[in-house]
Amino acid sequence: MPSFKNVMHFDLVRDFRAFLGVEAGIGRSVNSDLSLIEAARSGASPRDLSGHVLPPQVFAKIEASRRKLLDTIAHVSGGEDITFVRSYGNIGDHLIYAGLRQLLSGVEYREISARKDLGKAKGHTALAAGGGDWCRAFHSFDPKVLPRLEENFKNVILLPTTFDPKVPLVRQVLKNTEALVFARENQSYRRIKDLCDAEIAHDTAFFFDYSPYRRKGAGTLNAYRVDPETARPSGSESLLPKDNNDISVTCESLDEWLWTISRHELIRTDRAHVTIAAALMGKQVEYRASNYFKVPALVEYGLAGVPSVKRVEDWGADS
Repeated sequence: MPSFKNVMHFDLVRDFRAFLGVEAGIGRSVNSDLSLIEAARSGASPRDLSGHVLPPQVFAKIEASRRKLLDTIAHVSGGEDITFVRSYGNIGDHLIYAGLRQLLSGVEYREISARKDLGKAKGHTALAAGGGDWCRAFHSFDPKVLPRLEENFKNVILLPTTFDPKVPLVRQVLKNTEALVFARENQSYRRIKDLCDAEIAHDTAFFFDYSPYRRKGAGTLNAYRVDPETARPSGSESLLPKDNNDISVTCESLDEWLWTISRHELIRTDRAHVTIAAALMGKQVEYRASNYFKVPALVEYGLAGVPSVKRVEDWGADS
C-alpha cells in the first residue's frame, strides 16, 4: 500500500476559504459569506453550523479540518469506492460516527460494521472510524482491525483518534502500518509522528449539527465516567456526586444522550464527547481529565478560547 506522506498541502488562501465555509458544502448565500468577511474584519464571532457563536479562531480551525479531511479522502480515493468502517463503543462513539456521516454528506460511500462485516469487506479506500480504543484502558479491538483493513483495501485512512503509544500493542501496530493516520489533538500527533504516516485534524464529532439540541437548559448534569478510564482510584465512588449519571453508558441512543445534555445548563464531566457536545451546544462546561491526556488535549486543540469551557480538578461530590 503506498505511503501518503505529505499528500496534502494547505496554503493561506485555502485556509481562509475554509474559514468562510465557501468549499465546505454549507450552502451559504453570497450575502452570508460577505457577513462572515465583515465579522472577521471586525473581530466578531462567526457562527458554526449549529448556530453557536464560536471565537473566530476556533471556527476557522474546525473548518480547516473539515476541508483537510475531505480533500484527503478525495485525493486518496479518487472519489470512488469509499467504505466507512464503523467500530463500536459507548454512545460517545456514536457521536463520532454521526459527525462523520454529516462530514461525508456530499460523498458517495458505503458503511459497514467492523464487528459484523470485516471478514467480507474489500475495496479501494477504507475510512476507519476514530475513537478512544488506542489507550491503556481500552485497546482490544481497533488496533487489531487496522492490519486486517490493510489486507483487504488498497488504501486505509484512520480517522482522527487519540493514541497512547506507551501501550505496546498500540506502538507495534502504528510502527507497522502503511495507513494514513490522523491524530485528533497535538499530544497524540507528537507521540505518533515518528512512528507512522501521521496527520492531524479535529475529531469528527466537531462536524455534527447540534442546532436541534441548543437551548439554555436548567440545573447541573454530572456525567463522570465509571469505567476503567476514570482517574479515580479503585473504591473511591464517594468522590462522585450522588446524582452522577454516566450518560455514555446509561443512555440507550445518541438522541437520548444529546437531549440529556441539552436539558441542563451546566455540564460537569471527564468524558471527551460529553465535553465536545456540551460546548458546541453552548453549555457551561467544567471538565477534568480521565486517566490519561485525552480530554485536556482535545479541549486544547478544538475548544481553546471558548469561554464557557473550563478545567476543574474536583469531582463535584456533595459536601
